[in-house]
Amino acid sequence: MKRNLHYVHILAAVASLALFVYMLRRASNATVLDKARLLGWGFAFLIVLSGARHVLRTLAWHRCLEPDGRRPGLLDLFGLRLMGEAFSSLTPAGPLVGETAKVWAASRRMPTQSSVSSVVIENLIYYLAAVLFMLSAVVLLLLELAPAHRFRWLAAGLVICLLASILLAARSVSRRASLVRGILERLKSLGFKCTFLKRYEHDLWAMEMEIYDFFLTRRALFLGLLALEFATNFTGIGEAYLVLKATTAHTSVLAAYLAESTNRAVQLMFAFVPLGLGVDEGIAATTLRTLGYNASEGISLAIIRRVRTVFWVGVGLLLATKYSLAGSERERTT
Repeated sequence: MKRNLHYVHILAAVASLALFVYMLRRASNATVLDKARLLGWGFAFLIVLSGARHVLRTLAWHRCLEPDGRRPGLLDLFGLRLMGEAFSSLTPAGPLVGETAKVWAASRRMPTQSSVSSVVIENLIYYLAAVLFMLSAVVLLLLELAPAHRFRWLAAGLVICLLASILLAARSVSRRASLVRGILERLKSLGFKCTFLKRYEHDLWAMEMEIYDFFLTRRALFLGLLALEFATNFTGIGEAYLVLKATTAHTSVLAAYLAESTNRAVQLMFAFVPLGLGVDEGIAATTLRTLGYNASEGISLAIIRRVRTVFWVGVGLLLATKYSLAGSERERTT
């Protein structure tokens, strides 16, 4: 099983690299370099905008921690977040490795259960905010392209699906239905032996109850964090607008909004593709072509935005080295 998964990861990496090369040849190296030169000092603003997104998510993570427990400072959490993002961006396993590394490093600065639950809570709220953001982009696209009478039916269907999903999630939380025990029972019925889950069943159940308590007893905080996580998407809109404004003769907030929403969808669906190579370029080209842009302009947008990703990945790897050395030194001292 592990060997098959290893082959899948290799094939995915080769396919994404091949797609990236194809997209780069389609746009031509000269075109991408010319557009990057047009951006000029805008790269600095691109770094600042992307850094603002990391800051907002760090603030959200900090608020997800228990108020009466031992909590690291914001600067420490910011470094841990960058480290986790670096591993998520570079490894085929994506967030599975990145979030695990973040939990591991944070567990040296707070109780392990608090570390795990806070990371899970922050990610759940982020994913919910991302879904709402993508839904808002679909509504904007329908308003722009669909006839009025057809839009009413499409909008009504989207709203009904969203409300049904929220109601199902709220019902599950209010009932405190244990997902861990449900998974264990299901796997047992299928004949699987889950030694790891069985050994830590009580700890996992306690963490799960802590997550339920957060959503049930801190609803005002949850809504505030949902708004904060939703706001992180506007930094991406600012990035897309900045790049399109500098590299194309025409742009609009709608184009930047839709470009960012599709980029967010790709990040969620193809998190296992290192750095999103090829996938980001293909989706950006398709989205902007729908709005009247050239495919090369979408490809250039994705490649230029990857520069800021590489910058923060480099910072995260440097911080990972720092935390690793600090942890080794602490263990030797102990």
